[in-house]
Parts: sequence; C-alpha cells; structure tokens
Amino acid sequence: MKKVIAFAILSLLAIALFPVHSAMAQGVGGAFKIGYDFEGDHQVSGYGFSGSEDVETGISLSGELLFHLNSHLDMGFGLTYQIPRSQDDFEGDFNFVPVYGLLRAKLNDSNVAPYFTGHLGYNFFDGDSDYKGTGIYEADLEGGLYWGLGGGIIINKHFLIEMMYSVNNGTAEELGHEFDIEYSKLTLSVGYTF
Repeated sequence: MKKVIAFAILSLLAIALFPVHSAMAQGVGGAFKIGYDFEGDHQVSGYGFSGSEDVETGISLSGELLFHLNSHLDMGFGLTYQIPRSQDDFEGDFNFVPVYGLLRAKLNDSNVAPYFTGHLGYNFFDGDSDYKGTGIYEADLEGGLYWGLGGGIIINKHFLIEMMYSVNNGTAEELGHEFDIEYSKLTLSVGYTF
C-alpha cells in the first residue's frame, strides 16, 4: 500500500511539472528558507491504541526550485530537512524529510507581494535509537504523505517571510504491529527567493 501511495504522489508531481517547458520561457528561480517550527503534535494510532504528545520546537532548512509561469504564479519542487526534535515527555529524537511539489500564487508583483502556497509530496521518516528502540524492539520507520498550506510576503522581490501549516505522515512497525504516525506543526520561515 505504501508503494502505491508513493507511486501516486510521484505521478501527480510528474504531471504537475509537465508544463515546465513553457515555464522556461519565463525563467527559473528558487528559494532558500530557515524555519522555526513551533511546538507541534505527534499522534500515534493503531491496533485500538491512540495517543498524542506535544513536540518541542525545532528548526527546518528548505530549498526550492521554482519555474516562473508568469508574474503571479510559480510552480516547482522542494526539499525540507527537519533538524531532529523530541517529544515533551518521551526520550528520543525523530525527524521527517519531505520532498514535495509546490504552487505559489502571488497576489501582485510589487515591492511587497503577498502570496499563498501549497505543498504536496512524500516524506522520509527517521529516528534515533531512543525513539525507535533497539534489538528485537527496534521499530521499522517508513515515510508517507506530506502536505502543507501557507502564505507569506516577498519584500523587494527577494526577501520572504512565510507561515506554513504542515502535516507529516509515516508508519512505525514493531513486532509485527504497524502504527500510523502523524506530526503536525506551524512553521515561521524567513528566506531568500530569486
């Protein structure tokens, strides 16, 4: 099932990026961002069990490649690395690394240009030995669907400030039991776009 979901997401990204040849006429750009991840929510569910735990704040680093379709619409893809973070009351650090397609719609092309953005992709999932266990109790972590919605402003065509709500999904399999993991958070990013 996980392979089918990953294939479907990658197929959607390929279809979304198909019109890139027309974007080349408008230009190619990108963005580099550093994000402050506010306290998030780590949910685990499976086999009649469900629980939620607060996640401590963290830092994320992002890079995006953007194809400028016109002065108001950019399409592209990106990658975010979450510096490992921990839950408030549990040992161990975990992180997700999303790879995603994105759309960014600017409301105008002035010196202060507000925009909306959406992300959809697949994220890789990992944790240290305290998080996933060791020996026969070591959980096998798998990634899953990633999505995010947000908005921001671009100042003087290069400096950006962005607020994004995102959800990372994955699974943990331990001793034949599979649990769904969902990590949701709000991120405030600053960066440079070109």
